[in-house]
Amino acid sequence: MRLKHSLALIIICISALFIAGCSEQNAAASKNALKEAEEQAQTEQPKETDPEDVIPETEADDAAEPEEALEPTDPDEAIAMTAAVAAQIDEAAKNESDGYKYSEDGKRIVDLIMFMGQSNMAGAGGNAEYAPKVPYDEGFEFRAVSDPTRLYPITEPFGVNENNLNAIMDLPGAKRGSLVSAFANTYFEETGVPVVAVSASAGATDTAFWMSDAVSYDFTERLKRAIVWLENDNYVIRHKYAVWLQGESDAVDNLSADQYEENMNTIIRPLFMNGIEKVFFITPGRTITRKDYFKNIINSQIKMSRESGYYALGTTVLSAISAEYMVDEWHYNQTVLNLLGRECAKSVAYYTNLKKELCVYDYYNETTFIPDGFDYGGDVHVEPLNLDDCGLRKDVTN
Repeated sequence: MRLKHSLALIIICISALFIAGCSEQNAAASKNALKEAEEQAQTEQPKETDPEDVIPETEADDAAEPEEALEPTDPDEAIAMTAAVAAQIDEAAKNESDGYKYSEDGKRIVDLIMFMGQSNMAGAGGNAEYAPKVPYDEGFEFRAVSDPTRLYPITEPFGVNENNLNAIMDLPGAKRGSLVSAFANTYFEETGVPVVAVSASAGATDTAFWMSDAVSYDFTERLKRAIVWLENDNYVIRHKYAVWLQGESDAVDNLSADQYEENMNTIIRPLFMNGIEKVFFITPGRTITRKDYFKNIINSQIKMSRESGYYALGTTVLSAISAEYMVDEWHYNQTVLNLLGRECAKSVAYYTNLKKELCVYDYYNETTFIPDGFDYGGDVHVEPLNLDDCGLRKDVTN
């Protein structure tokens, strides 16, 4: 960008010098012409004119040849024109050289993603100090509740102000640091397109809560506001997704796998009616004292991701995380949330880039997950992560 601005400045300076030189030449030429005319007038005799040959003044004006429009000769005016042209050149070149993606009409391309669920999505066990920073212009938050008038940089704790007293809300201090920053960084690395993230999460919420009219209206309205604002403010929304991390409270309710699937289909219906293309599951993990407490929920989400085109599997890696990385009975620390964000972003980015759901490792059932409906052979094999080399730390506290 600095090179382009320097080139524009050079163009302006050269133009100014050129115009100044032309002005000096024009002045010298006019002086010489005046001198020649005076000498000729002294030597020539006046010519007698027939009155009939005289053209009346008004007719002479009409008969005069129209003069061509002149280029500006005022150096200041010319410099201003040159600067305007240079600015247009600079703006046109920006779209090709700043590393971001633009539509043909010059609008910035983004992907809109709703981050939905309960306390582990909200980041109840997180710590903003240990979350990665999102570089400026590579990820945004749209605050659909607290300030739906602009984009904000993604910062942690993500969504801390997005509380609707009559629907989706958390108590003060419930959001401490989330998976969203790590997700946004990895997604941009994989796709070159920034996420516009919208928060819709609240702790201790089961699917009955999410099916209620007030809550359904709330998260649908958050999505609509984001779409309208982006489309009216020089952005193009390339894709619309939701990332879902929820189910712990339904396990407490002893909800069956079939009932959970039925409830989820009800929850997502208004999302798809308003443009969401896919819901990506992050399956829950465990509690400190009960490793298989979420069995029905996990297997229901895996089944939906395999069989239904509405869902895809983001990651099941929580099933491999030991209790020593939890801050209490239900919640994971920030280094685990960072891992979740990175792994889920890889799945979403793969789908974005290839229009194909990713085969991932199923940590709960210790096998490779292969989604239906894609041209994967039966011999696909995915290796699990080496969790000792994933940046997990036990000493991260709130």
